[in-house]
Amino acid sequence: MTITLASATYAQQHQLNPNPTAHIETSTLEYLHTAFLLYEYKTNYSKRDYKIQLEICGWNKGSFEEKRALKIGQYFQDFVSCPQQLAPIPVTILLKLCSKEYRPILDLITNYPPGGLTCEIVLNLIEERKALIKAQKEQELKPKEEEKPVIWRRVPSGARYCQFPPVWEDDERTGVLTQRLIDEHGMIPQTILREAVADYYEKIMQATEQSQTETSESIFVTEPETFSSSEILAVEISEAIQDDSSIVEPEQIVTHEIEEVSTHDNHQEDNSLTDNVTVAPNAEEQETLVLIEKLEAATSYYQIRSALYRHQSVKDKAIEQLSEAEKSRIEELLPLQVKALNKARESNLILDYYELETGSFQIFIEGEDRPVSVSKSSVLSWLKEQERINSITV
Repeated sequence: MTITLASATYAQQHQLNPNPTAHIETSTLEYLHTAFLLYEYKTNYSKRDYKIQLEICGWNKGSFEEKRALKIGQYFQDFVSCPQQLAPIPVTILLKLCSKEYRPILDLITNYPPGGLTCEIVLNLIEERKALIKAQKEQELKPKEEEKPVIWRRVPSGARYCQFPPVWEDDERTGVLTQRLIDEHGMIPQTILREAVADYYEKIMQATEQSQTETSESIFVTEPETFSSSEILAVEISEAIQDDSSIVEPEQIVTHEIEEVSTHDNHQEDNSLTDNVTVAPNAEEQETLVLIEKLEAATSYYQIRSALYRHQSVKDKAIEQLSEAEKSRIEELLPLQVKALNKARESNLILDYYELETGSFQIFIEGEDRPVSVSKSSVLSWLKEQERINSITV
């Protein structure tokens, strides 16, 4: 005799819909109801009444679950009137959309018609957003070749000094050798740096001069007939300038423009040339012109701040050369804190200031050897305190 045991499926045992997707949508919808109700209590009740309301409701889910629900209730307020729109999306994905990186997707999913939003659509939007974030990070990591670092800093008295960035090395070679020179030979860091830079600069100049000389000699030996007399004269002038480089100022750049003269026939060249030697602006003037161009092209305060920070040594000189209309345009882009600091400087409440790229300010005041560091959010209150102190002193 054969006995057959009747086996019922899970859906049959619990009398459920056999479609698992339907249960995900139901659970999401129920969680949305929880989130929106909880957020409504949180925003409408005081802290004390809110806690009482949770006790009345028998909330024992813990603060972590409460924060999760409140987060969904906060960022999905556009779906309060139609929570069923979000039913196809699992709660874990809804929580992911609440994060700072993926929050912009919320503006996109609100435009879908009723019943048009699916989990697949949201996942595709997340992948697109992820690719965009990755591309932005890679772009930020790329070195900005057009912007070279500036080491010059200026103090309120007008004098300037050079400041080198920190030196990070795996073997710490620079720091070890510098400390050894200090301990064993009694040298100071400034002298070590000065001598090292001077020696390195001379070494590079000698190598450059030797390379140019060898190149010019090779050219004259191998193909003398391919060069005109004007080009030969240009090389001679270049060598003469290099031989006399010791009397040229470090920041002066001399350019030589050779005007070519046409030959009188195919076999002879005219040796008469016109030398046109012009002196270009020195390094400081060139930096000033670069800063002026950046300020005139700036359309936001961030661009202005970045330009001034990178060209701190010629800031005042560049601003003086701007037209009144350009100064007024830039003034309108300045935030309230910067305007207040400018006004304080004009009234001699402070001596000077400069802003770091981090957003904080270094402010010079009378009686202090070093600048005072003030955060952007504290500038106005700090200036009021300085006014109060000055009024008491007077």
